Amino acid sequence: MIGEKIDKTKLNIPASKELLAVFDYILHTPQIVLAIAGESGSGKTYLAAALQLALEEKGKKSLILHMDDFFHLPPAQNHQQRLMDIRNVGPQEVNFKRLNEIIRSFKEGVHTISVPQVHYYENTIAEITLSLIDIDVLIIEGTYAFYLDNTDFHIYMSRNYKETRELRQIRNRGDEVNDPFIEDVLKLEHELITAKKSKANAWIDFNHNLRYHV
Repeated sequence: MIGEKIDKTKLNIPASKELLAVFDYILHTPQIVLAIAGESGSGKTYLAAALQLALEEKGKKSLILHMDDFFHLPPAQNHQQRLMDIRNVGPQEVNFKRLNEIIRSFKEGVHTISVPQVHYYENTIAEITLSLIDIDVLIIEGTYAFYLDNTDFHIYMSRNYKETRELRQIRNRGDEVNDPFIEDVLKLEHELITAKKSKANAWIDFNHNLRYHV
């Protein structure tokens, strides 16, 4: 998503390196797809960027797709739909058909894909073409990433919307700060996300540590 900046000093490189060491099959599985799910402000985008760097150190090239780019409507219109009826909040807001087609294309060895790209502040969605040549790992991060089909490894960001309130205020998205309706949205998203958390192979806890079942 254009308009969202990443502070590279806050990337969780240690957890990313540990994850690749514990689950080393990620490095040896062709066309593997990683899904990172979690609530707003939980660190999905930052972990995706950290994993990309850790993979690069291992000689693996990755591509990150942000689920925010795959919402059917641009941000302002999507927010209006939510205001009309909060039941519009949920996985149905995302173009899963297109994302699942991209996953299938990646696994079939297609060389290029066309993807949407949201410009948050301009409230627009453009189309861009990305190369999949030499891409070993596809990383998809987003609120409902565990609702995707044919993903191979799942990472859950365990911090919830109450624990991330301060982080969201620092990020200062106009429609997320001190708005009771947004709190209701985040509560609903929390329920939808936690319903799928058992799918996780590993998770990042409140203190940014990697956790996994042994």
